[in-house]
Amino acid sequence: MKIDRGLEVTRNIKIIEWLKTEMLNSIAALYDLMLKGASYTDEVIQDILANIIMVTYLLGRRLGFNFSDIDKKMREKIIIAINEEHKVEKWYNDLTKLKDHIKFRE
Repeated sequence: MKIDRGLEVTRNIKIIEWLKTEMLNSIAALYDLMLKGASYTDEVIQDILANIIMVTYLLGRRLGFNFSDIDKKMREKIIIAINEEHKVEKWYNDLTKLKDHIKFRE
């Protein structure tokens, strides 16, 4: 069965638009929960954060990047931020912890 190239491009554009909408909805939901304060649970926040990460990977894939390319770029950015003594690293060591977590995943 031959797939129409125009149909494939249209489907790709449609899914990219859906992923962008999903990303914005998840970010809005996270902001809304943070604004409301203590009325949310850890599980709800983890679900939203996981969705943002998942959608980011899927959007990157639809834009032509491999998941490993995104991971590589993230590792590079983490190293740069550590070397530049970003405040989140200086105050909490979060970037080093993230770097160690990603290294553990490999």
